[in-house]
Amino acid sequence: MLAAIVRASLGNQRIVTALSCLIAVLGLAALGSARFDVFPDFAPPHVLVQTEAPGLDASQVESLVTRPLEELLAGTENVQSVRSTSSQGLSAIQVVFSRGGDPHRQRQVITERLADFAGALPAGVKPPSLSPLSSSMEYLVHFGYTSDRLSPVELRDIVQWTVKPQILAVPGVAQAQIFGGEVRERQIDVDLGRLAAASLTLEDVSSAVKRATELIGGGYVETATQRIIIQAQAFGITTESLEQAVVGTHQGAPIRLREVATVRDSSAPRFGDALIAGRPGVLIETSTQFGANTLEVTQALEQRLNALAPVLARQGVQYHPALLRPASFIESAIEKLRNSLLIGAVLVVTLLLVTLRDWRGALVSFSAIPLALLTAVWILDAIGLSLNTMTLGGLVVALGVVVDDAVIDVENILRRRRQSGGSVNISELFTAASLEVRRPVFYATAAVAVAFLPILMLSGLQGAFFRPLSIAFLLAVGLSLLVAMSATPAMCALLMADHRPRPEARFLGRCKRWQLSIISHLDRRPTLLLVVFLGSGAAGVALLPLLGARLLPDFRENYLITHASLRPGVSLVETTRVGTLISKGLMAIPGVKSVAEQIGRAENGQDPDGPNKSEFEIQIDPAQAHSVGEIDAAIRRVFDDFPNQLVETYSVLAERIGETLSGEAAPFSISVIGSDLDVDDRVGAQIVDLLQQLPDSGTVRLAVPPREVELHVELKPRELAAYGLQAGDVLQAINAAYHGSTVSDLDQADRTVPVVVTVSGAGSDPRAVGALPLRGKDGAVTRLSNVATITMRLERSVVDHQDGLRRQIVVATPKGADQAGYADSVHRLIAAKLSLPPGVFLRYGGAAEAQKAAAHELLLHSVAAFVLIVLLLGLAFGQARHVILVLLALPSTLIGGVVAVALSGGTLTIGAMVGFVALFGMAARNTILLLSHYDHLVREEGQPWNLQTATRGAEERLTPVLLTSLLTGLALLPVALQLHQPGHEIEGPMAVVILGGLVTSTLVSLLLIPPLAARWLHPRENSP
Repeated sequence: MLAAIVRASLGNQRIVTALSCLIAVLGLAALGSARFDVFPDFAPPHVLVQTEAPGLDASQVESLVTRPLEELLAGTENVQSVRSTSSQGLSAIQVVFSRGGDPHRQRQVITERLADFAGALPAGVKPPSLSPLSSSMEYLVHFGYTSDRLSPVELRDIVQWTVKPQILAVPGVAQAQIFGGEVRERQIDVDLGRLAAASLTLEDVSSAVKRATELIGGGYVETATQRIIIQAQAFGITTESLEQAVVGTHQGAPIRLREVATVRDSSAPRFGDALIAGRPGVLIETSTQFGANTLEVTQALEQRLNALAPVLARQGVQYHPALLRPASFIESAIEKLRNSLLIGAVLVVTLLLVTLRDWRGALVSFSAIPLALLTAVWILDAIGLSLNTMTLGGLVVALGVVVDDAVIDVENILRRRRQSGGSVNISELFTAASLEVRRPVFYATAAVAVAFLPILMLSGLQGAFFRPLSIAFLLAVGLSLLVAMSATPAMCALLMADHRPRPEARFLGRCKRWQLSIISHLDRRPTLLLVVFLGSGAAGVALLPLLGARLLPDFRENYLITHASLRPGVSLVETTRVGTLISKGLMAIPGVKSVAEQIGRAENGQDPDGPNKSEFEIQIDPAQAHSVGEIDAAIRRVFDDFPNQLVETYSVLAERIGETLSGEAAPFSISVIGSDLDVDDRVGAQIVDLLQQLPDSGTVRLAVPPREVELHVELKPRELAAYGLQAGDVLQAINAAYHGSTVSDLDQADRTVPVVVTVSGAGSDPRAVGALPLRGKDGAVTRLSNVATITMRLERSVVDHQDGLRRQIVVATPKGADQAGYADSVHRLIAAKLSLPPGVFLRYGGAAEAQKAAAHELLLHSVAAFVLIVLLLGLAFGQARHVILVLLALPSTLIGGVVAVALSGGTLTIGAMVGFVALFGMAARNTILLLSHYDHLVREEGQPWNLQTATRGAEERLTPVLLTSLLTGLALLPVALQLHQPGHEIEGPMAVVILGGLVTSTLVSLLLIPPLAARWLHPRENSP
């Protein structure tokens, strides 16, 4: 079959070349319209179910809302895990599904279940809502607005009703969360004394307000020729008209709302706030729809906002763009990867010209790169994969292999042309030269492809990251093999038929003389040969486990996210005051471009944070003559000046990846699971103490905050009966006094304003709660303290669940890069010194645990791939000695990769591990080509098997082996040199490993294998 393809290509050289050009053009067109993103969708499908429960504390939310919803959702098809957080007034449940499912269908199943359950929730609890379906990164653009002219309510109105609709109208925007400002509401501030004097209740006020603001359609009047619409409008549109609403009667005279309450436009209670550069403002966080192109959506949104900015400026509103912009990392990463591809291509062309000394051969060899890679881009786009740092990284890694397949063919043709005389059949020479290397190249390329199968088979987060890389690599390598069998012979015949190649480059001649000398030297010293061969392999195997390990490297972004947490129970005002001081300190740092702070949570926001928690989004600009390390150190010093808070700083990507793995941004976490939260807290505190003993422990803390002060009101049934009070009426009065009871909405032309009944004089003094006046059915007025016991208690502010079980979480950020080693130390320490109470167990999570799982999985799949490679080698050679020699040569390649990792930082990331897997395939490739040439010399040319034949074969294969190794190395060199640049954080370690391993594998193939083969191999004279 291979021979038929080669002969058909040589017989139709012009047609094959034309088709190749056409396919390259189609690939170029696909590249122009391809979807670019930062990473593949690495998060599994998930749904966030949020339920607002006004007035309920965390324990009430847990029992009345969260637990029933968890039981309902846990039985949904393909559910992998359910995590929930119950806090004051909010239940947030994250349902994570197994990977590979249809997220739209899974979301629909959740919606159907919730629809059947909505009526079972307690009174006053709002229906559950689902977060929009968004991409793995979620973040699109964060931006803000400030104003020196407008009040917080007016600024929020503009953002809520003018800016937000413009944002959501941009295709690809999933959601816009608003922090800061004040939400407008119409308040009915009831005077309970006047209400009691008029013998009325809060229920009477609520009913009257609802009637006065209710909107009911009027229908129409139809005449013989015309239909006239009747618009019936309630009178309570303005505050003045609403004051005229009749609440009840007294001795036949109407009692109007203004007599018992004050009607005014005010602001709703705040769940959070926002600061921009230390100034109060409104912060908008947008997220990307699932499957949308992040770059395109970002650019479209920014165009819309830039067009809106001058209009808002005339109203006194300042626009603060790009406070957090992941697209900047995408643009930087893709630009650097593109530059690496271009630089690598230029280096490849230069090497081809210097080595082959023939522009025709260089052109044919190089043409395999655009043809194979552009076709790969075309197919990737067709199957729905975006061009991201992983798929582009796969193409970069494949660059050397792609050109290798063509170079081996071209070099063999050039060698045959130099050795042939003047009278030779060019067509037969080209056919023979191509077929000579085609079978070994096929098996060598197949070995590289099989080596990448363990990467393709990875699961979980690591699989989501690296599967697109392996798909892109395998696609490019497979296409390069097809190009080498079709387009390369055709172009050689088209361009080189009448061309006499120049003599081989002089430096290659010198290399061959050095090679011959070293082989002869090693052949005379077989003990030294075995020691070097086996010792290098043993050293690589022994040193590899000594390297530190972590899942993913630090990402070099220009945005940092700092989570800050004051003690539980701190007010929103105090958190804002501290945040203002921190923001001003951060803005004074040279190299800090912008600072935005979100405090607490947004209405229906995805993060159920309390008012004591805040998140700083810091944009840095290292171009201002300061390194990233210096800026980061200065930022940490600012936070150190405020010691009464817990602070953790992450890059945007690190935070998203950590939350995907365990729900926590920290790289290491331990869930303490048990039904008694007090016991969970004690065990969690013990673990914190143990972890703080480890020298590599950085920040260690409990993620679920301890108890906070809560005012507990317990009604007395006897006293309620004595005053003729109903428990529901008392609870409604408390809710209205300290939260406000929404009774209706004013639907205006472009907005909705809630109408809320509150109680005047409630104040902010907790001691005054008992003075709240209440009126019984008989008209008697009493105070709340007479019918209830009011005490100050320490209660839960947050209750966290995992898969329906209560838990406390210990999170840690190791100081060093060896996260796997830190995790092992923690496991040993806890096993030795911690005794768990009955009913309590631990679950480990985070990047460190994921790295261990990835290493185990990669090792298991590599064993399977090893078996496949053995079978492949058996098909290629048919002799056990050949197979054993190829396999024995593989460990010797490890030492180069291990040394390269040690010199570049000493930490083994998942990218470096993938590099070792790829390195085995590339090393096997060189040895396969060499041993196949030995078989050709014995079988086809009738050479006797001895050292001279082994030396001749090694000399003839030096040029292609050395050339392919150099081509691969030069293609990866730009990536390796930019190891610490944005976009190269994952591919960089991979390139470093491959470069180091190529050095040792090339030396082993060209210097150690020939004398070993001469002593041990016995190639058969006849083909099997």
